Amino acid sequence: MLPPGTSNVIAFHVVLEGECWIRHAARDWFAVHAGQVAVISHGGRHELGDQPGRPSLPFEAMLGGRPLLAARHLQFDTGPGGTSKVLCGFLGCDRRAFEPLCGSLPPVFQVDLGERMQTLVPYAVANALDDSPGAEGLRGRLAELLFLGALRIYLRELPANASGWLAGVRDPVIGRAMQAMHAAPQRHWTLDELAAAAASSRSAVAARFSEVLDESPMRYLTRLRMAVAARLLTDSHKSLAAIAEEVGYESPAAFQRAFKREFAMPPAAWRRNATETTPRAEPQAGLVG
Repeated sequence: MLPPGTSNVIAFHVVLEGECWIRHAARDWFAVHAGQVAVISHGGRHELGDQPGRPSLPFEAMLGGRPLLAARHLQFDTGPGGTSKVLCGFLGCDRRAFEPLCGSLPPVFQVDLGERMQTLVPYAVANALDDSPGAEGLRGRLAELLFLGALRIYLRELPANASGWLAGVRDPVIGRAMQAMHAAPQRHWTLDELAAAAASSRSAVAARFSEVLDESPMRYLTRLRMAVAARLLTDSHKSLAAIAEEVGYESPAAFQRAFKREFAMPPAAWRRNATETTPRAEPQAGLVG
């Protein structure tokens, strides 16, 4: 289902009716109720059922040899008159090009979708099994929207003393500095300019980056530039010199040295691998009814 080169798969399960139990290597059986979504951030084997401890059945066997788009809703009989229904989705990407988001996510998390996100679910369900022209692209975007919605809710619910990239995005000081860098990664930012963008002081910005992200603002900027460059190398035909300029390097040689330090290979090798294995930095996504 995913092209070669996909190194990270995010799976999620939206419970439409009843409840679903899930087990993962990082978390023993836990219940997900109607209106909630469970996100498996880093892929890996996991089991779904109507109650904990039941023998599991491989997903391929549930399809019974039918193509994926012909699958019905995952449905569990939970007793007389009881039924659970689940909408499953996935996204896949080359993880190296999507750090630090991937690295900041826990292996498993669950949230209540809330009223606003619930309005999207029936539309996603209606399109999960549609095989008409354009439906595949629409399913991918719906999967991204559902995941992003769950991610935003998870972000809002992080504890006040949380650390990591997502906590940094939410932080009132460094969040603004991060937003400025993401808007213009090619700019030759100084700590004074980042402090001005964050409406704070140099010392406060530096201290918050160290406390929340465990790195300096300039180190964060370098990693951001390399992530942008990795996606450009994969998804565009721009020259190395053009990409170097786009991510803030006047010298292609300096850009190549920085890229090799970050990814342990020069940019030309990265692009060559991308061409040979056809990975795509854009997330691959879908829904299974």
